[in-house]
Amino acid sequence: MEAALGLSGYGLLGAVLVVFAAAFIRGYSGFGFSAVLMAGLILQLPAVEIVPLSIALEVIASAGQARGIYRDINWQPLAVLLLTGLIGTPFGVYLLGILPDVPLRIAVQLLVLLASVFLVFSKERRKSTPLILFALVGFVAGVVNGATALSGLVLALFFTLSGEKAAVMRATMIAYFFVTDLWTGGLLIGAGLFDIQTVFRVIAALPLLGIGVWIGSKSFLSTNPASFRTYVLWLLMGLSSIGLLGVVSG
Repeated sequence: MEAALGLSGYGLLGAVLVVFAAAFIRGYSGFGFSAVLMAGLILQLPAVEIVPLSIALEVIASAGQARGIYRDINWQPLAVLLLTGLIGTPFGVYLLGILPDVPLRIAVQLLVLLASVFLVFSKERRKSTPLILFALVGFVAGVVNGATALSGLVLALFFTLSGEKAAVMRATMIAYFFVTDLWTGGLLIGAGLFDIQTVFRVIAALPLLGIGVWIGSKSFLSTNPASFRTYVLWLLMGLSSIGLLGVVSG
C-alpha cells in the first residue's frame, strides 16, 4: 500500500488528515478542496502529481453532491462560465507543463488573499453582474484550473463579490467544477500527467472523500445564509495564507 501510494509513515497519516479536511471544506463551501490538498501535500509531493489527483477527486465529489444542488444552480451564468472556462483550461495545462509551478501558485494565492482582506471589511454589494464579466472570470478560472487546480479560490472570490445567495453560489460552483474538472482531467491524461499511481491514490482517498463531503454538506444546511459570505471570505484568506506558507516553507 505504501509503495503504491508513494507515501509512508507520518507522511501517509498527514495525507489522510489533509484529504479529510479538504473533503469537509468542499462539502461545506462547494470549493477549497484543491487548495487544501495542494497546501497540505506540497511538502511531500510535487505539484504535477497533486493536480491530477485533486482534479479526479473533485469530479467524484461534485458527482456525489449533484442531487442536493440541482435546484439552486443559476444556469445562465453557469453556461457562460463553463464555455469560457473550457476555452481557458488548455492554456493553463500548457503553462503547467512549461513553467515552474511555484510562481503560478504564489500569484494566484497572493491575489486571492489581498482581495479577500479587502472584501471582508467592505460593505458594498454588487446588485447585478453582467454576463461579460462572468465570461472573463470563467476564462481566468479555466486557466488557473489547468495550471494550479486553484480555480475554486478565484471563482469563490468572484461570487462573493457579486453578492450571490449562499445556496446559489455553492450550487453553481459545484456544477462548474464538475464539468471543467472533467475537461481538465481529459487534458491531463492527454498530456501524460495521469498515471497508475494517481489511480491508486484516488481509490485510497475515496472513503475519506465521501465521509468528509457528507459531514461538510450537513454543516452547510445548518449555516445561516446571511453569514455564509463572511465564512467564505475568511476561508479564502485562510486557504490562500496556508498555501503561501506552504510555498515559502517548501
